[in-house]
Amino acid sequence: MQVWMKLFAKSPFKPLIKHSEVVFETVETLEKALNAWYNGNYGEMRDLAVEVDRLEDIADRIKEEIRDSLSSKLMMAVSREDVLIYLHMQDKVADSAEDTAKWLLVGKPDGVPKEIKDVILRMGTESIKAAKLLHEAIVQMDRVIESGFAEREINREYELIRAIEDVEKVIDELDTQLMRLVFENAERFDWGTGTYILNVARTLSNISDKAKDAAERIRLMMNK
Repeated sequence: MQVWMKLFAKSPFKPLIKHSEVVFETVETLEKALNAWYNGNYGEMRDLAVEVDRLEDIADRIKEEIRDSLSSKLMMAVSREDVLIYLHMQDKVADSAEDTAKWLLVGKPDGVPKEIKDVILRMGTESIKAAKLLHEAIVQMDRVIESGFAEREINREYELIRAIEDVEKVIDELDTQLMRLVFENAERFDWGTGTYILNVARTLSNISDKAKDAAERIRLMMNK
């Protein structure tokens, strides 16, 4: 706990950056699991999916440690409530990655047509982009504070937030495309496989949704 107190003394965003590093690693590992899934390397996929679960647990522990360390007596440039709300939203990105990993573990990958796997892989690529941009955004917020809210640093932050929103739109489009493909190819697989595909897609799209929500919280903190 003492470590987190020292970090908060420097900046309210230093602990959030530490947490974000694990969140990003969780999504990055999920992308590797999706690549293994796509290429039919199911043993490797399972190992990576289990690693996603382990990393998400670490992110959860860090989140709880930060919460326990965040004293109301600390003087910060942003409110304690804003920090805690943002932390919760950032952690949801890792939660969504874990949800996808669980579906990869329980599904039947051999029954998924290639054109559908192509879309899911693209969704994974965009998801890692959203997580990376969110990490950059919280690092940038620290720079904004350190600069005394310099206009150049603020503008850079807004660029990152808009980029996250753009990625979320791309994933929404891919999600719609995937649902259309599922119904067009419904005769090629059973109900269980269809449910599996749609839930992999749903949890993947949640990653960018949660990243967008966290980015919006950064925007609100900037406006305050």
